[in-house]
Amino acid sequence: MTGVRLWLLRHAKVTSHRGDQPLAPDAFEPVDAAARAISAVTEPGATLSFHSTRTKRAQQTANALRDCIAPGAPDARSAWGLRNPDLYLFGDRVEMVSTPEAFAAQVTQVDAAPEDVLAQSFYRSFLNTSDRVGYWLNHADPPGESALDVARRVAQFAKSLRPMGGDWHHAVCVSHSPVLRAVLTRWFGLDDPGEPEWVEAIELIIEAGASEARFRSERISCDVAIGR
Repeated sequence: MTGVRLWLLRHAKVTSHRGDQPLAPDAFEPVDAAARAISAVTEPGATLSFHSTRTKRAQQTANALRDCIAPGAPDARSAWGLRNPDLYLFGDRVEMVSTPEAFAAQVTQVDAAPEDVLAQSFYRSFLNTSDRVGYWLNHADPPGESALDVARRVAQFAKSLRPMGGDWHHAVCVSHSPVLRAVLTRWFGLDDPGEPEWVEAIELIIEAGASEARFRSERISCDVAIGR
């Protein structure tokens, strides 16, 4: 029997989401705590890999976890399957950011100004709500991937890590709060927990067409397939 044991973590602390920010100077204490928790339940000799999105905050978090858990392991791999939701603005894919200026700066197809961003109803509402990720999570028709789309994508990525041999594969994967919230609500049917803590993890166990999520006090099992 083969399977995948995957820890899906939110990145460590940043001071803002105005673009691709590095980790804050005081971000590393919860990273150390998460590394100890993962190490405590990782079988000796298990195949272990580290993955992150392409953002500075995710890469720095994943490599800090690697340094604590398996210092000799390669740097974290850039995993497109873990990326933030694909949102589109004037023909460009944009990251979720916190100001119209930061959205406009990502647009290359046209000469977009902050007021052009605010003229788009989704982005205007997104920027003016207290829980921006929650707004996207519950939106019926966002300009790009929905929460269900993201949950399905992460499930396919996780399944693809299954080893060809007889051993289990362990993976430490650093992503972002929209991805964690989509997995919890659309894959496992939990209530939206709101923003996860910095470096908070969902532990996923996938084998033989079944999956299990462990998050805080919850332990939920379901099919790997989503939305059938």
